[in-house]
Amino acid sequence: MQNFYRIISFLICYYFNKINRISNKLLIFLNLAFCLIFPIHSFAEKPSKKNIVSVPINENNLTTHRTIFGGVGRKFPIAKFGLDILLLSYPHFGASRNKFNLKNYISWGEWWLKDNWGVKSFYSGQSYEMFGSSENRTTSKTNHFGILAKTQHSLSDSWKISAGLGLSKTEFVLGNQKKLGNSLVGEFRMGNEISDDLWVEFGILSIDSASGSGVGDQRLGSTGYLVGISIGL
Repeated sequence: MQNFYRIISFLICYYFNKINRISNKLLIFLNLAFCLIFPIHSFAEKPSKKNIVSVPINENNLTTHRTIFGGVGRKFPIAKFGLDILLLSYPHFGASRNKFNLKNYISWGEWWLKDNWGVKSFYSGQSYEMFGSSENRTTSKTNHFGILAKTQHSLSDSWKISAGLGLSKTEFVLGNQKKLGNSLVGEFRMGNEISDDLWVEFGILSIDSASGSGVGDQRLGSTGYLVGISIGL
């Protein structure tokens, strides 16, 4: 009988240990499954979404000055050539003035180192009827060849102004008499672009000098109102 109790006790302890081991393994498995299905927040934090705000582009900020290269580079042509007519002139010597004359002209060329600064060379041929009796009036001829330093500035997309100051060599011819002088030249212009690189210009040109300081010398030059046309390159 005593042996029987010992056997029963042994079997109970054996099965109890067996059940205990199985339950421990089951608890470990459940813990692992729980961690896999429901991860800890600190190790599996979802990234937060950032609010992206779109800013509309202002077309006014993208506008640029119109140029001869379509938006970049120079505003004005680098080289220009033109022809002017002095419609009304005031000679600085004893000759008729305020007469409409289409024979007085100026041919010129300009080279612009920058948009606002350049140089200009010109040749002008002018003729005036001298004072005297109606039967003995003679006509003087004056030639000017000179160079100016110039500056120009935009008023709008199609309008500009320019001014220049320089010197010229002046030749005055009246019959058999010829006199020479070094003249001071100044001009002011306003131009309007009527088509691509084609301009019409209005302005004032003043050329003033004297042939010398002697008794037989005289004042030379004139001031005239001009209109002209020019082509830019």
